[in-house]
Amino acid sequence: MQTRTRNALVFAAAAVVVVAAVAWVWQRREMARPLPATLDAIPEGALLVATADLGALRRSDAFAPLLSETREIPGLGKVRDVCGFDPMAGLTEIGVAVPSSGGDGDFGLVASGAIDPDALLACASKVIEARGGRSVVNPIGAFRTVRDASQSTSGAEIAVREGGPILLGAGSYLRAMIDAAEGRVPSARADGDHTKLAAEAGPGALRVTVVLTPEQRRTLLEEIALSGAQGSPAASVVGLGLSVTIGERVGLSGVVACDAAAPCADLARIFDGKRTAQSGDPLVRLMGLGPILERLQIGAEGPRISARVDMSTDEATELVTRVIALRAAAARQKGPVEEEPLAPPRPRPPPPSASSEGSTPPPAPAPKPR
Repeated sequence: MQTRTRNALVFAAAAVVVVAAVAWVWQRREMARPLPATLDAIPEGALLVATADLGALRRSDAFAPLLSETREIPGLGKVRDVCGFDPMAGLTEIGVAVPSSGGDGDFGLVASGAIDPDALLACASKVIEARGGRSVVNPIGAFRTVRDASQSTSGAEIAVREGGPILLGAGSYLRAMIDAAEGRVPSARADGDHTKLAAEAGPGALRVTVVLTPEQRRTLLEEIALSGAQGSPAASVVGLGLSVTIGERVGLSGVVACDAAAPCADLARIFDGKRTAQSGDPLVRLMGLGPILERLQIGAEGPRISARVDMSTDEATELVTRVIALRAAAARQKGPVEEEPLAPPRPRPPPPSASSEGSTPPPAPAPKPR
């Protein structure tokens, strides 16, 4: 199985069973809300689709710290110092997609909110040129894209249009995202499998859905057979969904879709056993997840596994505080990350010499140290 597929499965299953995704909870009222607008720029047929309400997160006393940390560009410094503004500050919604077919790039990102296209393109150009590249801005439909023309292979590009959204992707997948945003190809909003799983998981400010293609399921079967776990109920999984809400209490709801009821029931029992085992793990206890896992309810009904748990806002606040502290401690242990040094600016050729032919021109000035 491709790394992209395996990572998506591990992420979704762990979120449903271990509730680690609670660290990324987004605030949400109990009333239903429309499907996120970011879905309109995600092409139909993705492996993974995730959407998050950033505005709701910022309004949450418990989870606002997750977005308040200083953002830096490796090797260049703080985003605000490089660009003169923080591009994240005005965003209200974000969506991430992992294409099922591979192709160029491993993911696509969509963001919407208060956007200044000229300022964003100027910021991206500064970053490219500060790294020794050559920024080029091109129009594609109603969008303008910026990329590093000095790269021999197709790298990530940013695309933006007046009123949004902002798109980040590479190669053909970025073009597909532009086509979806402009209505030339179907978007994830029309994807029946993803929308059904999202509906079954329930409304939420954070939604994650995973849908396996027939080819990916065949690969999963082959890997299970090679591992010696022939007949594993995991082979029956066709998709997963996750939703996180916040009202008076924080709630997480997950669903696993199977192709038959019997293996789904077996898989639910395996998940419940892992829940029991993980609830006593010292690290889980340290993070405050133990009592939450003990309350997590997992059950199967037909070809569906459901998992639900809720917690108080105080529990959620304490959990996020501990996650941030553990992440900071891990960063201190690793020490500063060694970044690839920036390419020094290329020295300009010396001006034509006014001396007689055959004289030696003065040497080019040395590049300034960073």
